[in-house]
Amino acid sequence: MAEGGAADLDIQRSDIATLLKTSLRKGDTWYLVDSRWFKQWKKYVGFDSWDKYQMGDQNVYPGPIDNSGLLKDGDAQSLKEHLIDELDYILLPTEGWNKLVSWYTLMEGQEPIARKVVEQGMFVKHCKVEVYLTELKLCENGNMNNVVTRRFSKADTIDTIEKEIRKIFNIPDEKETRLWNKYMSNTFEPLNKPDSTIQDAGLYQGQVLFSMIEQKNEDGTWPRGPSAPKSPLPVLVSCGGHEDPEPQGQGGPSLDGTGS
Repeated sequence: MAEGGAADLDIQRSDIATLLKTSLRKGDTWYLVDSRWFKQWKKYVGFDSWDKYQMGDQNVYPGPIDNSGLLKDGDAQSLKEHLIDELDYILLPTEGWNKLVSWYTLMEGQEPIARKVVEQGMFVKHCKVEVYLTELKLCENGNMNNVVTRRFSKADTIDTIEKEIRKIFNIPDEKETRLWNKYMSNTFEPLNKPDSTIQDAGLYQGQVLFSMIEQKNEDGTWPRGPSAPKSPLPVLVSCGGHEDPEPQGQGGPSLDGTGS
């Protein structure tokens, strides 16, 4: 916790001012800080040259970092919609966040809001902190009574999703699976490129993914044939909605060849 000495506050001000100028690099982690808390901190340390009259004044001491204004009620990681950079929150690189936490701690019951830097743009690449993640709802065998929500970066791969599904539902490594994208009602598309990113695969909130849990025979064939099983055997990954998760044999194209 900051003691309030002028020298300490000068160091805080200098350190954070420098770290705010850090360039974005793909893969780095940055943290969200509620702008209201940060403005209070700026007053306390005399961050702005025109606003130093309350520097060190305990009446403006910001207290523990409080990001509650950014979060949906009752969810420590779900952000409110339509938050705007610098208006609702500021972004700090890992070193800056760690310094603030060491000086002020984090409000009890809250978790750091960490986000990755990703590359965007098809031809001209630029780096951006991915503030809003893609939310996927996962369940096994189409069982909508046991749904687990996970958030993924657009830079995460299809393989990352499959590994998370295996971990959540204790699917053995030797159990071979097939992952499907439900992109319209009862139409499916195989996701057979594990190195593709969520962004490259064209996945977005509102879609549904299936991982067909079938173990291949020794001769390389699928027990239920190349087409979709008549009874549901999927792990479902849903990006929203409450549709019937069971694939229908006649429901969509491409439930065979490309996914087998």
